[in-house]
Amino acid sequence: MTLPPRAVTNRHLIPILALIVLPIAANGLMLAGITHGNPAIFVMFLTRGLVGGWLPGAPGWRDPTIGLITQPLGMLSARDWLHGIVPWWNPYSGVGMPLAAEMQTMSFFLPFVLLLKFWGGWLALKLIIQILCGLFTYALLIELRLTRLAAGLGALFFALSPTIYLVPHVMGPLPFAPLLLLGIERADRAARDSRGLGFGLIPVALAYSIYGGYPEVAYADATLAAVWTIWRFAGAGAARWRFARKIVLGCGIGLVMSLPLVVPFFQYVRLSYLGQHADLYSWIWLLPPGAPLQLFPFIYGPIGALTPPGVSPVLSNLITASWNQLGGWFGPLAALLGLAAIIRPGRLRGLGFVLTGFILVWQLRIWGFPPAVWLIDRIPLMARTNAIRFSGPAMELACFILLAITVDRWQTGGAFDRRAVWCLSTLGAAIGLFAVLPALRSLIDWFAPGTAMLGFALGATGIELALAVAAVTLLTRPPGRATTLALTLVVGTECFATAALSQFAAPRHGTIDLSGVAYLQRHLRLARLYSLQPFGPNYPAAFGLAAIDENELPVPAAWNDYIHRHLDPYADVVMFTGSQARSIGCTLLPRAAAALRDGVFIRPQRSVTPPDQSAELRRHLAAYGAIGVKYVLTPPDQNPFVTHADLPVTSAGQVPFALPAGGVLSGDIPAGTISLRHVDRVDVLIGTYDGAARGALSVQLCTRKICATGHAELATAQDDHFLAIKLDHRLDVPVDAGLRYRFTHRHGAAVAIWLGSFRIDAPPALAVGGIAPPHAPLLRLIDTPRDAPPLVFANQVMRIYRLDRPREFFTTVPACHLTRLAIDAVDADCPAPARLLRLEAYYPGWHARIAGRAVPIERTESIFQSVALPAGRSKVRFFYRPPFIRISCAMALAGLAMWLGLMLASVLRARRARR
Repeated sequence: MTLPPRAVTNRHLIPILALIVLPIAANGLMLAGITHGNPAIFVMFLTRGLVGGWLPGAPGWRDPTIGLITQPLGMLSARDWLHGIVPWWNPYSGVGMPLAAEMQTMSFFLPFVLLLKFWGGWLALKLIIQILCGLFTYALLIELRLTRLAAGLGALFFALSPTIYLVPHVMGPLPFAPLLLLGIERADRAARDSRGLGFGLIPVALAYSIYGGYPEVAYADATLAAVWTIWRFAGAGAARWRFARKIVLGCGIGLVMSLPLVVPFFQYVRLSYLGQHADLYSWIWLLPPGAPLQLFPFIYGPIGALTPPGVSPVLSNLITASWNQLGGWFGPLAALLGLAAIIRPGRLRGLGFVLTGFILVWQLRIWGFPPAVWLIDRIPLMARTNAIRFSGPAMELACFILLAITVDRWQTGGAFDRRAVWCLSTLGAAIGLFAVLPALRSLIDWFAPGTAMLGFALGATGIELALAVAAVTLLTRPPGRATTLALTLVVGTECFATAALSQFAAPRHGTIDLSGVAYLQRHLRLARLYSLQPFGPNYPAAFGLAAIDENELPVPAAWNDYIHRHLDPYADVVMFTGSQARSIGCTLLPRAAAALRDGVFIRPQRSVTPPDQSAELRRHLAAYGAIGVKYVLTPPDQNPFVTHADLPVTSAGQVPFALPAGGVLSGDIPAGTISLRHVDRVDVLIGTYDGAARGALSVQLCTRKICATGHAELATAQDDHFLAIKLDHRLDVPVDAGLRYRFTHRHGAAVAIWLGSFRIDAPPALAVGGIAPPHAPLLRLIDTPRDAPPLVFANQVMRIYRLDRPREFFTTVPACHLTRLAIDAVDADCPAPARLLRLEAYYPGWHARIAGRAVPIERTESIFQSVALPAGRSKVRFFYRPPFIRISCAMALAGLAMWLGLMLASVLRARRARR
């Protein structure tokens, strides 16, 4: 980064060091390994021995997309680059789909994406982004000729932006928003001074905003840049058209430099299912329970903490949805100091009004004010973006610039007078009441059960308000050394404390068990897997393993259609994870959007519960095998290929029943309680006292005079999970016969069997030996079909089942001898002409060569690829190159060369001028 001339002095050393050191300190616990915020710990579902943090709440980040998409697919992108492969295509998610064009993967965010090769790369990337946010914002504010203190405090707020905590997967474009504004400022200065160029930062900032991986954030930031440009254009006088030419040329070069990503992205969007991005986002706005969150983020307690007991699910969902729709917050201190920039006259007051108006329009859009919705939706494509969430970074930057202007005005113009403070206090109180009153009923209901979160909420919010009042009070004092230091401490403490707090909620210990992954690496080869939760979506791609699970947006429309037609008609294809939400009617969103647009009310239909994933998997098992699925992964207490019957007992009010060495628990299951006619396994919910239980738990299950027995070791059992006990033979259960069970723990440290409450419809004859009704053990009786896929691997975090004879990745009709070398290479020896089927998604940009000669690829089975093979031996090779990418790259290189040439000319011209 190059600072403006007045900034190149040692006086700026302390602010710059602070902007480097404080982000590192705000993540100090995770950097030191004391707490662990690795997203894979939470969303990979392979973690055991998890020990929580000191505080409740989200573990250093709130939105899990940082783990669902950014980390695993960033690891794949980094691995591709390091192996000399341009990460155009992801063959490991779904049946193959574009990688770089998905954008959220940061695939072209070089060199930063290379950090994601490592498990801790997300944290290193976060630190670099925070430091760059601070340094670029500092340079911008110094360019505006603010004082060092003002520039440092404004830059620190943006460096520790709440966006990086709430939605960390969008952090890529963040530092380039202030860099873009800096480029606009320098272009304005060059135009006023009648100098050439001056726009050199604009192409770099614009291109990196796009390559940073989240086009919605870059687009919202561009609205701030556009407003800033209009303000400078209006005040440029005779130099305005010179300024306009510089802006147009800089933006043009930047867009041309980004074509290698922009062109594939728009192609992908055209061929994809877009979910809510199709039409619905125009009709989404923040609801009253979320009203205070942008000013008082801790008003409901720790962010991301579990819902307090006794709070209604409706209110819990409303508050969660509110956080899901926000991309940041301001806090009372930043909001008050930002407002002060327009209350007191002074230099840059016009910019203050412009930035305040920018924030106001976006706030009205967030609240669904029709004129603001109409205005924002007039911006091309903005109606298809989640604007109310991803406008957060631009609003934060505008607010923090206003804060810096206020501090500068105080340092250069003296203390604020009583009138200004009275206006500021009145306006701040009015905004605070306006934010809190719509949510007052929700706040009362949230804390009515007497939760301990009330203390945290009152304490944290009270401290924020006290710091805001202290900052305003200091503005009424002359800017001497003591008051300047006090203001620095007050403002810096508020900013630093809110950013550092989340790392105390990160777990102190957790081990990711990769033994199952190692098994798959040895046995999967070119086949695919399907997971019902473990080894979460997209993480197989990080290990080079193909899984049909995916969490993507956009999603190829052909894959969306194939899932609903052949695999699971109730699946959410944006999160086709095997454990995703279920829905009846997959076309609801477009229909709802159209109805809202036309002013039509859709009458709620009677609720229908769709089948779970296990039922759909069993029903379409042959279809899974037909797309190459060889293994099915499940949690350790789940077998999707069996039918089961649970005792009519709920977990409400469950209590542990301790079984010491020699302990026995027995009871009866009356006839008609369960519908199973055969039982070969008994699952029982146990507690191992944090893994201390030892020995074996035995069960005897009898019907009339016939009994079956089994036992399971406790040393490897999971705490508070179902323990599967295989019976020594399959027990037939007559329709009119009941069952009797007897659990025995013969030796070893005690184990607990969880007892639950009888459901209302439970037979009254259910009884437990030694325990008075209404309690009974949480039992699950299992019937395994004789042809069920076998269990081939099991540990504490997953089970792996193998399907029988899945289709090979390459097949031919008629049969040929095939040597399968890789997913993109196969050698064939055919006695006669044949057709080769490849189980990879048919998509524009795929090419095939036989013996170096290009051959056409045809679509087959609605989604896959096929090529014609001649008789004899053929070496078939496939490769993916997005359409128009050669000309896009050529234009980008030309734009880069033009930019470099102009920068070199500028340097040479400056040297000649100095001579």
